[in-house]
Amino acid sequence: MKNLFDISGKVALVTGGSRGIGEMIAAGYVQNGAKVYISSRKQAACDATAARLSQSGTCISLPHDLSRMEGIAGLAADLAKRERRLDILVNNAGAA
Repeated sequence: MKNLFDISGKVALVTGGSRGIGEMIAAGYVQNGAKVYISSRKQAACDATAARLSQSGTCISLPHDLSRMEGIAGLAADLAKRERRLDILVNNAGAA
């Protein structure tokens, strides 16, 4: 069954990945072999979560405020500098 749903070697981006459901999704992807980028508005929280998740695999912090077009463009540009492709996108960021 693991081979059927294997994500090792995949590149994932989880927005809102520094806490809550986003962090849990990112952790699952990291533990199953994906290279995971997480993004959130708060750099310190994003960096801390990425450092913690990196103990199990590869997790990279790309903090950006996705409530603004500048933040969206910045995240896309930062990811494009690092990767040729994106296999998995989890659009989890949100604010009340």
